[in-house]
Amino acid sequence: MKTVLEKGQIFYQGKFQNLEKLVIEKGKITEINLVSAKPKKAKAAPTTKKKSAEADNIVNCEGKFILPGFIDAHTHISLEQDGIGHSDSDTNEVFGLITPQVRAYDAVKMRDNCFREAVEAGITTVMIAPGSANPIGGQCCIVKTVGKIVDDACIKESAGLKMAFGENPKRVYGEQKKFPSTRMGTAAVIREWLMKAQDYLKRKKTKEFKDREIKLEALLPVIEGKTSVRAHAHQADDIITAYRIAQEFNLDLVFDHCTEGHLIAAELGKWKAKAVVGPTMVTRKKVELRNRSYKTVEALMDEGCLVAITTDHPVMPIDSLNVAAAICVKHGLDEERAIKAITENPAAILGLEKRLGKLEVGFDADVVIWKSHPLDARSLPEQVYVDGNRVV
Repeated sequence: MKTVLEKGQIFYQGKFQNLEKLVIEKGKITEINLVSAKPKKAKAAPTTKKKSAEADNIVNCEGKFILPGFIDAHTHISLEQDGIGHSDSDTNEVFGLITPQVRAYDAVKMRDNCFREAVEAGITTVMIAPGSANPIGGQCCIVKTVGKIVDDACIKESAGLKMAFGENPKRVYGEQKKFPSTRMGTAAVIREWLMKAQDYLKRKKTKEFKDREIKLEALLPVIEGKTSVRAHAHQADDIITAYRIAQEFNLDLVFDHCTEGHLIAAELGKWKAKAVVGPTMVTRKKVELRNRSYKTVEALMDEGCLVAITTDHPVMPIDSLNVAAAICVKHGLDEERAIKAITENPAAILGLEKRLGKLEVGFDADVVIWKSHPLDARSLPEQVYVDGNRVV
């Protein structure tokens, strides 16, 4: 099926420009033509002798805004289902201190109402993570927000290993009078298991190696640099501890939350940090959030960090992602960088920068047509396409 979008304002190469036409075929963007510009076409695109009139579907987007599907790079969507809550929560496997072997992928419920709310809000891709009760909490996954079963919606079954620093693990285990009950203990147990994984990798390369161990197998992609550590860290000292451990073990690191990142923005800039910031539209209900600021995203971007904005759903509703970006604009961030923080930046953080997050030839046709500016809280998507199929 061939769909052609004509006219309107397209967010292309970091800014809004006048669109002549965008062509979607076989789930991909095959041509983009701006007003008064030469068309960009896929190398394997069909002959350009065909006119738009021969398309199966022509959409007049005059007066509207055309953007890539939004991406939330840190959620717990469906692990704690909307309207059900803790009674059926699969967010934290708390009967194990170190659980790298558990996978969010095995608990995703595509019938959660919030997937539909996500796509209706223009969000076409989400990263789903285990919770932050355990120092090492499990594997994240990346899925599109449409589909009957997760196997069909999935982009990556294992897309980062959750580790948690600060208040949550020390509270969960301290209340049980178990180790670790301090930040020192949390850092120590993480180091212990990373060292075990290093030793396991050495043994695995020998002829004498026999029995596999599921926890250590799950840690190998992190040790080998094949997947990132997703470090839950709010306070500046916890952010620094996560970085210190990452340096010791040569880990690829993404900071999740990074609430006090603006307090150490220069340092994070020197580290070329990747950070998924949020949730911001919440009260300062615990000590770690006392310095929560709407300026964090801008401060980190100004220092050269790669920054995305998150709802941390269900902490904030998934469909408030564009509002969270708009609030940052209200507090000084320019709108172009705010849009990048929910499109191309999260795509890059998730390792999908050659497939998602931009409207480019050859990219997945995750395309959203907005009635008005997407950072206007009153705006709603008029049409949403995922892999070239209209879903809204």
